[in-house]
Order: sequence, then structure tokens, then C-alpha cells
Amino acid sequence: MKRTALKSRPTRTGPSSTVVDMVLERAQYSCEACGSGVGDRRGVDYSIHHRRARAMGGSSDYTTNLPSNLLLLCGSATTGCHGFVESNRAAAVAAGWLVLSRTDPRKVPVLVEHGSRWAYLTSDGRYSDTPDGE
Repeated sequence: MKRTALKSRPTRTGPSSTVVDMVLERAQYSCEACGSGVGDRRGVDYSIHHRRARAMGGSSDYTTNLPSNLLLLCGSATTGCHGFVESNRAAAVAAGWLVLSRTDPRKVPVLVEHGSRWAYLTSDGRYSDTPDGE
């Protein structure tokens, strides 16, 4: 009897739907960089952006998909604020929209609300004036 290999499913490397909902609610359905409202088409109208990038193929570090590492940005990886972040990396690091690879995003404030406020993003999906709500 000939054995047939099982088809593997793609590994999910992004945040859970619960975490995505937490990020959307924290941002009040507005881009956390420019403040404009976002539509309902993920990947087109808005993106859930990883501040500290996932490795190629994903990451086994559970903190990668926590709300403290995620931002709601308008556009896709090539349009809107998400496109700006991806093509202006030095400015994005200065604003906390990108975090260097070995840095804990909970310890890096981010410029939110159309540049009017610095805040820390917590693991439970809130803004805080101190690192991870401490």
C-alpha cells in the first residue's frame, strides 16, 4: 500500500483575533500614527503592524503578538502610515513605531494620537504613562 503524505497547513504567525480586537479597541478604530479612522478591510484599509518585527516565517517568542508590540496603522505595507513606517525606518524608530530586534516593546514609548502624545503600550491592550502599566 502506497502512503500519501498529509498536506500541511500553513502556520499562523500573526496575532489572534482576540488580540486584534484589543488593538482595534485601544486605537478606537483610528490609525495610531495619524489619527484617521480606518475602514474594515484588514491589509487594505488598515494593518496590524509589529513594532518589533517577526522573524522570517514567524517567531516562537510569545511576546511578538502581544498588544504591546502591535500598532493599528492605516494602509498596507506599501500605503498609508504603514507604508511610511516601512520606507522611513529611522523616523519610525524615533517615533517608537518600530523597535529594534532585541528590545522589549513594553519599554519603548510610542508617539500616538497624531503626534500629540507619547505612551507605552501594555500587554493587556491599553495605553500607559509608564512601562507596561507599572
